[in-house]
Amino acid sequence: MGSAGARIQSIAAAAGVNIALLYYYFETKEKLYAAVLEEVFAEWAQRVEAALDANGSPSQKLAAYIEAYFDFVAEAPYRPRLVQQEMTQVGHGSIRRLNALATRYVRPVHQKVIQLLRQGHKEGEFRRVAPDFVYSMSAVIVSYFTSSSFIQVVSGRDPLTAARIAQRRKSVVGTLSAALFTTAPENDPKRKEQRK
Repeated sequence: MGSAGARIQSIAAAAGVNIALLYYYFETKEKLYAAVLEEVFAEWAQRVEAALDANGSPSQKLAAYIEAYFDFVAEAPYRPRLVQQEMTQVGHGSIRRLNALATRYVRPVHQKVIQLLRQGHKEGEFRRVAPDFVYSMSAVIVSYFTSSSFIQVVSGRDPLTAARIAQRRKSVVGTLSAALFTTAPENDPKRKEQRK
């Protein structure tokens, strides 16, 4: 688990770089692994916060957040698998690392989403939901990708083709919209006005 199963020679070959270069920049395989995790969390936070900080109504911002989150995961399904793998580690180093990443990147995003849910409810755009609905949203987005190997076995089809990912994106946006929005996004007068 974690970086234990990977050989530094294989990593260097996959990256197309000299093994000495990896050791020069990262010193150890564990530091390389930590850098990859940091990059995943940092890029995710940057992408979804851009959606949350954009102009628009609460429903527009939340739809943009859902789409940005989904697209980030769909671009590289190894990302949620890597994070899930890290969450299952039992070593103290991984717990400290995950706590630091969650504090630095995830908590600020979740606070923004919770505030947005409250604002949208106050303005009549969202149904009232508990703050922990934020985790349910993440699960709906991520679970398809972390379970893709099992989905392939069960369905007999590759769930990661471009067509199936596009279909899943539409389903995720539709499901979360139906769960949250008091008006379907396509019928929201504020969204219609912004499209003009």
